[in-house]
Amino acid sequence: MTYSKELRAVGQSLETTRIEVFELEKQERSYLVRGRSITPTCQWIIKNGINETVRDTWISDAENSPIKGGEGWLRYEPQILARLDAQGQKKRRSPLPAQAQPTSKPSQYLRTLGEHLDRVEAKAFTISWDHPYSVALSYQTPDGQTQERTFSFEKLHELGFHMRFRRSTRSA
Repeated sequence: MTYSKELRAVGQSLETTRIEVFELEKQERSYLVRGRSITPTCQWIIKNGINETVRDTWISDAENSPIKGGEGWLRYEPQILARLDAQGQKKRRSPLPAQAQPTSKPSQYLRTLGEHLDRVEAKAFTISWDHPYSVALSYQTPDGQTQERTFSFEKLHELGFHMRFRRSTRSA
């Protein structure tokens, strides 16, 4: 799965909690999300926002759960990302045309960042999210160089719009 899909899936699960400040780090095949506002209540909300099939997997095997968490952190494993993506695809199927759907959700911003990371073929990265101020992105390029970028949410919204336009012209 691409970074854009994985990050959108993480964003969709985080949207229900309205977490506004966090750090997201790619760790091998999983994602670690850290933030002071990730409390046991927040984790409960995320868990109960996941559909039954996924939730049953999580509850039945807490030791090998695809989402692990503790005070101030959550880890998303690859199998949960695929299921969250499938769940999100079902929700996104709506009678509204794509242009009419809201585009200022964390999942859309994270997808935009993921598309950028896919395009530059990043190997490792960290996203520092501080809504409504900015998003800082640090990533490692294929040749081992570290790049850093800071985006305002307005700039991310603009980039997301341009990327959606490119996707729609490619598929037309």
